[in-house]
Amino acid sequence: MFLFCGGHWQRLQLHLLGHLWDFLFARIFMGTGEAGAYPCNAGITAKWFPDHERGKMTAIFDSGSRFGTAFTMPLVVWIIATYSWHVAFIICGSLGVIWTLVWFWYYNDPDKQKYVNEEELKYIRNGQKRVHTIAAVQPMKWYELFRYRNVIAICIGFFTLNYSIYFFVTWFPMYLVQERGLSFATMGWMAMLPPLTGILSEWFGGWLLDYTYKQTKSLDIARKTNLVGGMVLATTIAFAGLSSSNTILMVLLCISYAGLSFAGSAIWCLPGDIAPQNMTSVLGGMQNCIANFGGILGPIVTGFIISSTGSFIPALGVSGALCVVGALMYLFVLKDIKPIEA
Repeated sequence: MFLFCGGHWQRLQLHLLGHLWDFLFARIFMGTGEAGAYPCNAGITAKWFPDHERGKMTAIFDSGSRFGTAFTMPLVVWIIATYSWHVAFIICGSLGVIWTLVWFWYYNDPDKQKYVNEEELKYIRNGQKRVHTIAAVQPMKWYELFRYRNVIAICIGFFTLNYSIYFFVTWFPMYLVQERGLSFATMGWMAMLPPLTGILSEWFGGWLLDYTYKQTKSLDIARKTNLVGGMVLATTIAFAGLSSSNTILMVLLCISYAGLSFAGSAIWCLPGDIAPQNMTSVLGGMQNCIANFGGILGPIVTGFIISSTGSFIPALGVSGALCVVGALMYLFVLKDIKPIEA
């Protein structure tokens, strides 16, 4: 997102051409490390929180990526302009190492965590329809989960969301600079707006998930309100490029990102809702894996469309169309949100 800074970008291109395989290996290594974070978060939330609080907690952990997207952009732009792109890589990598060490030192499951008393543990367990234990026993193989309709639905739905949201992660800065004529510094601040909107939308979505569940006692209503409503809002990305006004453009893109985040607050509840006992993280990993194919294909297809047509408008239209597919998938294919009984 931050590799478009004039001379810095040109020097980086030359550097990467000379060390392409080193760069690819580092990127694959980083992606491998990142891959487990969200599935583990889904499993941890299912273990640590009663059912009526999981919406808010899911929204909080998922919004962390929005914070990163929003606040990293202007910060990294400043670091590159002031120092070099090398320093930006070193700082971002070091933060990950520090967080990992703190996590290994502090985290444990509720039954093993020394800072949890009996009253807290009882509150957690009494609020869960199904208790995910610390036992490693799983009722089926991971690939057997693909036999179930709801598993297919959540994987394809998340694929469509990830395809669209990766436009903001990859092509959005170039779009603002090259297509909309913004300066590099202005782009850094403007690129903050959609993820900031997404943070607020996701927090509201998490609150609404828990409120709706308390009122209706129905996971179908609670989850689908966010999933379908969010994906419908996200379709506004298809119309953003049609306006010549940068103000209208940003409003529509903020609405789209807000819709994706609103749906995201429910997406990471689904593994805990649907997975067989002790398989929440497994199902979360499967959902995340399929979704990341959308993250891989999105930038590639977008780049191909732009190079073929010379315009971002068709590429944004494809993202909007996939949001419609996602909304239909969650509305009609996802049925009876309840645990799979093996």
